[in-house]
Amino acid sequence: MVERVRNVGIRGASIVDLVAIAFSRSEEDASAAEQMARRILARYRSLQGLGSASQTELAEMTGLDSFEILRANALIELGRRYANSGKGPVTAIEGPEDVFELLDHLKSEKKEHFVAVLLDAKNKILRTAVIHIGTLTSSVVGPREVFREAIRDGASSIIVAHNHPSGDPTPSPEDFEVTKLLVEVGEILDIPVLDHVIIGERGFRSLQRIGKFG
Repeated sequence: MVERVRNVGIRGASIVDLVAIAFSRSEEDASAAEQMARRILARYRSLQGLGSASQTELAEMTGLDSFEILRANALIELGRRYANSGKGPVTAIEGPEDVFELLDHLKSEKKEHFVAVLLDAKNKILRTAVIHIGTLTSSVVGPREVFREAIRDGASSIIVAHNHPSGDPTPSPEDFEVTKLLVEVGEILDIPVLDHVIIGERGFRSLQRIGKFG
């Protein structure tokens, strides 16, 4: 595998080969890591999904220690930043990666910030609105507060997002409860909620992408 990548070059290598090398300790490990790489890609479905994986999950799948995982994640993040370096500010949402980049500042907040990203019919951003600051429950983040902003701006759809000050973006039961309620009300108002993105220190979780939406 390693020799194959050397022959074709990094840019010509397959995703499986690149993942196998990225999560291996040595050349010998990489040559035997193809099945591991395929399991990782099958679980996260895309490079975007892999970029949102937690260190704990990756350590379990690869057997690497915490620093080795951190180093691999650092390389993934460098690639992401390089790819986005010429894009300028986010003006439209094509996926949860754009939400994560748009709300990157929430990673450093010490309290939970619940935000609605208001979109037009082409998923261009009209505005972001902070709905609530503090612990997230369905009683404090209700449909009235969220959809008031969407109706006021004439939004065609919305994406909601919030940060976890712990740094771990794993969804909580309250996250699922709030999402279910907002999705149901959005259907009634014909202002669909496209996703709920949870932001952590090193990544994000998209409830729509992980199949736990609504």
